[in-house]
Amino acid sequence: MRKLFKNCDVILADKVMKDGAVLVEDGKIAWLGTAEEALNLKAEEVVDCEGKFLSPGLIDVHCHGGGGGMFMTQDLEQHVNAMKAHMAHGVTSMTPTSIVNNAEEMKELVKIKKTIDSMENMPNHLGYFMEGPYNIPHPDMAVGSSELPVITEEKYAPIVEASEGTIKRWMAAPELEGALDFGRYIRRNGIIPCMGHSNATYNEVEAATKAGYSTVIHLYSVMSTVTRDKGFRRGGLVEAGLLIDDLDVELICDGCHLPPELINLAIKVKGYDKIMLVSDAIPLAGMGLEGEFEMMGMKLVIEDGVCKPPARNCFMGSIATGDRLVRTVHKTCGHPLWAAVRMASKTPARHLGYEGIKGEIVIGADADLITFDEDINIHQVFLKGRKAI
Repeated sequence: MRKLFKNCDVILADKVMKDGAVLVEDGKIAWLGTAEEALNLKAEEVVDCEGKFLSPGLIDVHCHGGGGGMFMTQDLEQHVNAMKAHMAHGVTSMTPTSIVNNAEEMKELVKIKKTIDSMENMPNHLGYFMEGPYNIPHPDMAVGSSELPVITEEKYAPIVEASEGTIKRWMAAPELEGALDFGRYIRRNGIIPCMGHSNATYNEVEAATKAGYSTVIHLYSVMSTVTRDKGFRRGGLVEAGLLIDDLDVELICDGCHLPPELINLAIKVKGYDKIMLVSDAIPLAGMGLEGEFEMMGMKLVIEDGVCKPPARNCFMGSIATGDRLVRTVHKTCGHPLWAAVRMASKTPARHLGYEGIKGEIVIGADADLITFDEDINIHQVFLKGRKAI
C-alpha cells in the first residue's frame, strides 16, 4: 500500500522543506522530495495535508498520565486513556512514567504493555520510565518518607527480572548509597540510568556518569545547583548536566517550569542533539481544567497553566502536552520550528535507541506522522502511515 502525503511543508531534522511530499509504503517512509518531484509518483491513496506542516510524531520520554488516566497504577483503562489523550496532542511514541515496589507490581505493568501493543490506533509504547523510588525527598511536598532510601540489588534485581525488558529508563539520585552499583547493573540489563530528584555535587555526578548514568531528568527542577562549603562554591547536578557533554538532559518546556532564559541557556550549551522536551504531565493534563482538585490523596490547584500545591510555593508536575512544548520553544523562545520538533522527536528517539527508526522523516523510518498549523494545533495523526486521528 503506497500513500502519498502532499500539499505540506515537511519538517526535517535540520530544516523545513517547503511544498514537499512524502511517500509511505508498508508503514515506512519510502521517498521524500518536493511536490514537483512527486508529480510522477503513483500511490493508491493521496493525503492532502491542506498546506499544513507534516512532522514526525512527537516522542515523550517522561509522562505520568493525561486525560484523567495515570501510569502509576496497574489499571489498563487508565493507561489507554492517558496515551490516547497525549496522542491527540501529537505524541506518537512514549515511555510511560511509573513506579513499582516489587516484582508482582512490575508483572502487572508488563501485562498492560503487552495488551496495549496488541491494540490498534494506540501510540507506540516504547517501555516504561521508572522515576523512583530512589529519590531525595522533595523539600516542598509533605508526601512520602523523609528518610533517604538505600538502593540494594536485593530490591531492584527481582523487578528487572520481572520486567521482561519493558523498563527502558530508570532514575535514581546518584549520591544515594548503592546508586553507582545500581547504574552499572541496569545498564548491563539494557536500561538507561538517569539522574534526578537529587542533591548530588558535581563530583558525585561525574562519578555516576562513569558508572553508566547518561541522562539528567527535568533539568533545573528538584535538583542541586551551586552551593557553598566553608565559603567555597561548588556545582551541583544542574551544572553537571550542562557541562558534561555525554549527558542528555530533559527540559519541561511548558512555559511555566522554566523561563525562556533558562531554556535558551540549556540549548546554547547543550545544543539540539542533547536536549529532550518532556511534558512530565500529571493525569489531569490535556483536559483543559482549572481550579482545585485531589489526586493520589494530595490536594492541588491548576492555574496559570500549571499544577501547584495549595500553598502555591512550588509546582507539582505539569499539565503540558507535546504540542505545547514545541510551541513554547518555537514561539516563546525563538528557536526554529525544525529545532523545536527535533528536540521532541529525533533526540528522544536517539536517546531510546530508535535513531533512524522513529522521530524523523527519513527513508526507512516508521511513518509516525502528524500535521499541524502555524500555531502548532494538531490536525491529523498517523501511526505507520495509518490514520489514527
